[in-house]
Formats: sequence, structure tokens, C-alpha cells
Amino acid sequence: MAEVQIIRICSLGLWALLATSQIAAPALASRGDSTTGLNRFVEARLAESADQNQLAAAIYADGLKEQPDNELFAGKAYVSAVETGDFDLAVKAVRVMQLRGTVEPEMPLLLYASAFAQRDWNGADLATVEAESLGNFAFLEPFLAAWLETARGRDGTAMLSRARSNATARYYLEEQLILHSLARRQEDAALSLIAALVERNEARMAPVRIMAARHFWARNKPEAAKEILKLRSTAAEQRLYHQIETGLKKGVARKVTATTGLAFLFQRLSSDLAAQQANFLSQLLALSGAQVAGRSDYAWLMLGRAYALAEKHDLAAAEYARIGSDSPYFLVGLSSQIASLVANDDFDGAKARLVSVLESDPEAPELHMLRGQVLQAQGDHVAAADAFTSAVRLAEQQNRSDLVLANYWLALGGAQEQAGIWPEGLESLRRANELLPNSPTILNYLGYAQLERRENEKEAVAAIKQAHELRSNSPAITDSLGWAYFITGDHQRAVTYLESALEGQPQDPTINEHLGDAYWTVGRLYEARYAWKSAKLFAEDEDAQRLASKIDIGLQPDLVSP
Repeated sequence: MAEVQIIRICSLGLWALLATSQIAAPALASRGDSTTGLNRFVEARLAESADQNQLAAAIYADGLKEQPDNELFAGKAYVSAVETGDFDLAVKAVRVMQLRGTVEPEMPLLLYASAFAQRDWNGADLATVEAESLGNFAFLEPFLAAWLETARGRDGTAMLSRARSNATARYYLEEQLILHSLARRQEDAALSLIAALVERNEARMAPVRIMAARHFWARNKPEAAKEILKLRSTAAEQRLYHQIETGLKKGVARKVTATTGLAFLFQRLSSDLAAQQANFLSQLLALSGAQVAGRSDYAWLMLGRAYALAEKHDLAAAEYARIGSDSPYFLVGLSSQIASLVANDDFDGAKARLVSVLESDPEAPELHMLRGQVLQAQGDHVAAADAFTSAVRLAEQQNRSDLVLANYWLALGGAQEQAGIWPEGLESLRRANELLPNSPTILNYLGYAQLERRENEKEAVAAIKQAHELRSNSPAITDSLGWAYFITGDHQRAVTYLESALEGQPQDPTINEHLGDAYWTVGRLYEARYAWKSAKLFAEDEDAQRLASKIDIGLQPDLVSP
């Protein structure tokens, strides 16, 4: 699988400076009342400090309206608008900064999206030239120019050849060639490119496969669409394949156009920048993609993800909620919405959302799985186990794949284990292992759950060793193997593996406690207390109390880590 291309960001720029608030009091412009402007600025900053971001954006917008040449208000309005999803305010703020000569490299992309959405081709041309001149996103020029030509009714594919001269642009070229071919109805050429895409079966390319399949479905070519989806590698592809098989077109079939192709370019960049922790730029590009795409399930999904990665879960949940039940991305969007609600500790909202969906589709095992996950996150493991039991039963009745069933049994076994429903939990974990015998995750859980209870040690150690052979670079599995050696009396070997686990996850309290116990047992008392103190920094409740006792009096039989 190809690595995500690193997009060069050569300076923090205005947006980063303003976002971190490393600025002095506003130097207000002459127009308007400076005292009023200062008061508005302070009011907005107070709103931001109280996490009232929508209110802050409104205050900055008012300030910019009153003092339209105030560069500071424009800068703060720009950042705030992007972070709260106010595309029009962001564009207005950029226009002010353009006049003041303070345009940052990403800003022309916002202007391009605005112009393109309004069919202002000349404005989009100017934005393309500006983006190229500012450097960071110059590699996009062939793609922006090509989509603009296609939108004008011309053939823009020849412009894509310019992308071959830039390494970053080449990374995006294949998918852009496919989308351009589809937009130009050159479908035979597209299919030859798509065939290679399907055979490689890269997770990264799933959205491209889905766009292509939806296009052929809209063109009344269901067999071509199903051939693209034949491996059904992701949940959205599985759902789309089923929708095509059952003849469902509303909300499903969608031709590739210049609009959807350009929107995808922005969405792809948003995803890649998020992987580089460039959250502001990720939000800006997802917002631009949504502006171009209009009513689009994938645009809502990607904008929601950009907000969620920036921990703006209210905004994320609202975007995910817009994805309709007829969309191939419905279950992906629903699970993401539930995750954002849970991240905000809104368990009631998450459960209410699931209840409403379950009422219309009570036989969907995925929905029962989501309900179980919410209950588990809330700490109600008994109720979670009941929900997972329903999911397993329905999935077996519907002949779901071994992979799906294994994951459902793993979830059930985990909930039962946490709820103290044992040995039923052990049987569930063993069933998961039977269905998917080479899963490091299942093997590790199966072994460690028994090891914690100091039972079936031979079976437990064998399972963990197998997990480690399959995934030796996992700190969690390496910790399990080290702890297995500790429990079975091979303390020196335990230290070796636990130290290796700690290198991969130095702040993990479990690994630190395990290593502390092993150090103490081999006589490295000072290092043991250091490890326990490190563990205590992140431990809670009973774990923290046990660690405090070990730090005070050393390792005793009743204080050994579970």
C-alpha cells in the first residue's frame, strides 16, 4: 500500500499564528470606532476561551463588517470561520487580507472553490495562478486547470500531463485520470485504469472505486459497477454492492462530473493533511470540497472527519447526521456520528440516535454492535454483552462472513470478560479464534484474559506467542508476551520484552507497571520504583492505589499487577 504523500508546508503562516493567539492587542484601522473594535476583539477572545466558537465567529464577522479594512479582524474571522464551517465568512476575510497583501498559500484554494461553485471561471483562473505563485500547493495547478477546462465543456485531460513532472502531483495522478475519464464519458479508458485499482485492492483507493461504481450504476451498467466492487473490501463497498444488486438507485447512483471530481481532489488533500496533523488545513480543504460538491454524502463524511480529528465533535456529529439512510456511507457515517457523541460524553444522544435507527431496521446486526459499543464506553458491560449477543445471533442468521462473525464474537467475549461473565467470555473468545485463527488481536485477547485469571497458562502463553509472531511490532502484544514470561517465572526474559514494549509506548501505565514488577523481581529496585511512578501518572482508581502501595513498600504478592 502506498504511503501518504507528505505535502510540503514551508511556514506556519497567518492562520497558525492567529490560531495559537500569539499576537498582541489589535492594531485597529482608522475606519470605525477603535474602542468598539477593541471591545469586540476582547469579547470574541473571551468566547473562544470558553469554547463558544460559533459565538466568537459571529463577533469577528460583526467586527469585520464594521471595520472592513481591519486586517486583524479579517485574520481572526478567517481562522474562526474555517474552524466553525462558515465558508462565506472565510472567503470574505480572505478578500480583505488579499487587499492588504497578506495572503497565505492555502487561501487561493478557498477562493478557487468559491469561484468554481459560482461558475465564475475567470475567478477560478486567477485563484489557480495565485496558488501556483505562492508555492505550497503549486503541485495542484494541473488538476485545478484541468477541472476548470472540463467544467467549461472542454477536454482538460491534456493538462494532467503536467502533473508528471512533480512527485507530489504524481501521487494523485492515477485517481485524477480515472475521474477525468469518467467525467468526459471516456468509460473504456477509465475501466482499464480501474481494473488495476481493483486488483491492488488498496484501502486508500476505496472511495475512488465507490465513485466509479456509482457512476456506472447511474449509467445503467450494473455489471460494470459490481465488477469494480467485487472484492467488497470495505463496509461502504459491501453496502453499495448490495444496493446495486437490489436495484436501489435513489441516493446511490451518481455520475462523476467536474464538480464531484474537483470536490474529491479537495477531500483527498484534506484526508492526507489530517494524517500529517495539519488540522486547520484539513478543515479548510474539506470545507472547500463540501462547498463545491453541494449535497454530497461523501463531502459530509469527509468534513465530519476533519472536524472530529480536530476534536470539534459537535460540528462533526452534525455533518455525519446529514448522511441519509440510502447512502452507501450511511453506516460509516452513523458509526462516526456515534463516536463523536461518545467523545463528547453525550451517551444519551448516542443511544437515542441508535434507538431511532433500530426502529426502522431492527434486524441489522451492525446497529446492535454500535449500541453495544456505546454501552461499553459508558461502562455498562452487562448490557453491552446483551447487545453484542443480539448482533452475533442476527449476523449468523444472515450468513455474514467469518471475518465479520469473528469480530462480533470478539466484542461479545470482551464485554463478557469485563462484566465478569466467565467462562462464557472465554468460550466467546475461543469461538472468535476458531473463525479467524490468525488474528493477532484475537489471539492476544484470548491469551491475556486467561493470563489475568492465572488459568490455562499453557494455552494462554501459546496464544500470545502466536500473536507476537504475527505482529511483533505491536507494543501491546509485546507487553502481553513479556507479562506471560513473568507469570510463568522467566523474569529475565520478561524484562527484555517489557522494555521493548515500553520503547513503543512509553506512557502506557500497564506496560510501566508490568516492567516495574519485573524489575523488582530481578533486583532492580530503583528502576522498579521509577517505572511504577511513571505508571501512576496515568493510572486511575484501584490501579493508582496499588501502584502507590508498591512505590511505598515494594512488590508484595497481593500487589502484583493483574
